[in-house]
Amino acid sequence: MKKNFLKFFLIFFFLCNSAFVAESKNRSLKIAAILPLSGKYEDIGNNLLKTFELTIFELNNLNVSLLPFDNQSTKEGTKFAFQELQNEKIDIVIGPVFFEHLKEISKDPNFSKYIFFSLTNETTDIPPNVISFGVNINSQINAIKPVLLKNNKTKIFFGEKNTFSELIFTKLKNEKISFYKDYFFTDFQDIDKQSQIATSYWWRNKKLKDLIDKLNNSQNEEDKIKAKNLEKLDTLGGVNYQQVFTPSFDNNLISILSFFDYYDVNYDNAEFISLNQWFDKKLLIEPSLQNLIFPSINFDNFKELNNKFVKNFGKEISNIEILAYDLLPLLASVWYSKNEDSFSMNDFTDKEFKGKSGIFKITKSNTTERKLNLYQIQNKQFKAFN
Repeated sequence: MKKNFLKFFLIFFFLCNSAFVAESKNRSLKIAAILPLSGKYEDIGNNLLKTFELTIFELNNLNVSLLPFDNQSTKEGTKFAFQELQNEKIDIVIGPVFFEHLKEISKDPNFSKYIFFSLTNETTDIPPNVISFGVNINSQINAIKPVLLKNNKTKIFFGEKNTFSELIFTKLKNEKISFYKDYFFTDFQDIDKQSQIATSYWWRNKKLKDLIDKLNNSQNEEDKIKAKNLEKLDTLGGVNYQQVFTPSFDNNLISILSFFDYYDVNYDNAEFISLNQWFDKKLLIEPSLQNLIFPSINFDNFKELNNKFVKNFGKEISNIEILAYDLLPLLASVWYSKNEDSFSMNDFTDKEFKGKSGIFKITKSNTTERKLNLYQIQNKQFKAFN
């Protein structure tokens, strides 16, 4: 296993630095990419295509060609794109991006003739000829598990009432991570309501007011001074937990931490932990998100790719471009290290690689197990969490 890892680590390293020249193949590696180049998800698709163009330029010593096929961001478009690519001699397929589109073409009688690398993070019901290359939930849980188990801190779960949150809750319990209490919200108003309950706000607020009244009714002047100082507070006493885990993103995440802060539970008295936030810059400007902990891919390399994007295309990346940035070097490294002129699933599964996103292993169940890093928001920056 160590030999395999070293072999693929070195090949991939050389490819990523354009210093490996392949002489063992008489023909080029021909890759098809099914991408949403038009329609609802065209920004995602065109960013991915730009990433592949950038990678091919950097792999200038290798004979690698990419044929993009537009699925128009629809299931029907995906079926048409797959039919079109069958007219070409293709060695491997990247895409579709979304699992529902992949499932649609899995019904095609020629589907099993190709190996697919999909950027989905799905981990169940994956066809045997598909590798799920996204940042999946299992990798994220593996990264945050040590934090959630450290020092046996009491923790609560706070998530949306939906299938995703319930899945995360179940997976965490299966990892022997227990929660003092769990809270599920239905909408924005319910985030407010559940936050009040989770923070015991009204009980802590009443406790403070009762003490202030008692001190004010005292004949002792020192008590009245204490009462005056207490009036600067909003609650009295803490909560019965030290960690809050929430599998939420974007506006829901901001709302949750803002309400907790409003109801007097924040990073001063609890750790807030979440899932991969993809270094979303709008999180940095929210004071309530200070010290938020989350797992993700290699941030330094994410920034490096983002800078290349800005320089070459005048725009920033969103998230999964960093995964796409690893794909072509990975495929080329395997292609030019074997004698056969075709891929098999065994070329990829049960092997570790190192890319710009970090170290990852493609498992026998066709998912990608990633060694993610932990990050924390500090002083409006993303910092490594130790």
